[in-house]
Amino acid sequence: MKNTSSNSHLLIWSRILIFTGMVLILFSLDHVPGLWASSLSEAGSRGVVRSVVKAPIVPDGNVAGAPTDLVVNLAISLDPAVTGRTLLKGNTIKVTLPKAFKNKATLPTKTIFSSNDCMPGNVQCNTGVLLQGWPQHPILPLVPPKPPGSGKWQYTVSLEGTHTIVFTANIDLGPGVAASGPGIKQIHLILPSFVNPAPGLYDIQVAAETGPDGIIETGTGRVQIFKKTQSSLNVVSAYNSGSPNTMYQSTSTNSATPFSFDFLMWDNHGQPFTGVTITPISPTQWSLVKGPREVGKVWLQAPEGSTQHRLVVEKPSFPIKSPVLGIPTARLTAQFITGSQPGDYVLTFKLNEGNSTQMFVKAH
Repeated sequence: MKNTSSNSHLLIWSRILIFTGMVLILFSLDHVPGLWASSLSEAGSRGVVRSVVKAPIVPDGNVAGAPTDLVVNLAISLDPAVTGRTLLKGNTIKVTLPKAFKNKATLPTKTIFSSNDCMPGNVQCNTGVLLQGWPQHPILPLVPPKPPGSGKWQYTVSLEGTHTIVFTANIDLGPGVAASGPGIKQIHLILPSFVNPAPGLYDIQVAAETGPDGIIETGTGRVQIFKKTQSSLNVVSAYNSGSPNTMYQSTSTNSATPFSFDFLMWDNHGQPFTGVTITPISPTQWSLVKGPREVGKVWLQAPEGSTQHRLVVEKPSFPIKSPVLGIPTARLTAQFITGSQPGDYVLTFKLNEGNSTQMFVKAH
């Protein structure tokens, strides 16, 4: 992707729609009625942090020796009906990496959109973005979209010492204020000049002035750094106009969801996982297959007595480039059709020797 020029506002808008994300889909333990409730977080995290996971736009953000690219999930449900955190004007969120993460100091730390070398498609900087709970729907640091360094700054990103990334609010960043949506739920760290440490478990510290009246909330996020790349299937929202939430959708019975399920896929070598499709096993189970080989499964939890629900794929996963960094990957698009009964449909996608993710659909 080329840098944005001063007269290419349309290109900037298109980059914003595919900008950043999140996120592997780990849901919090906060109570949400019915099957829209969340699932378990990563063990070892506590306080204001629910988990720390690999970012969805790279295959190796949590792999030893690779550049650090992680998402910090705050201790709150990703369900958009649940209100997120608020960061008041002048307050900060500080994320501190352990010293084992080597800062090579070869790149500056900047706010995304602040210069031509810190733009989607040309991220030659350490940076980060605040997310609202689903991929490619951030609270943008700069509005409206303009050439680098102009516009209204909603927040800035800086480095404190050698290992602390600081997000500072220039306005009150709360639900529906800085951007439409529930508020702050995730923090995406894009740190190309940091190097992940040896395989193991590491604790990342968070101090966020996001409590009532700006009270500091603290927490620890435990991240696992792997020896080698794991297969991964990552939700992406950028292929629908406005990056709507594809993880939580509503529709009527016997109807397709308003938006398809789109996933970025890498194999366990960090290569685009092309040629993967979905074939049925039973009314509530499907196989993810590549040629004759099963590479994963999909399970459905449906309302009692439901029939005729379906999960279909038009074509196998095909090569594309990931949002923001333009890394080669594969895209798999699936369409879910609800069954005969109203209620909650939960689909769990799981790769063999890889991650799992869930999609939630409510039929009425």
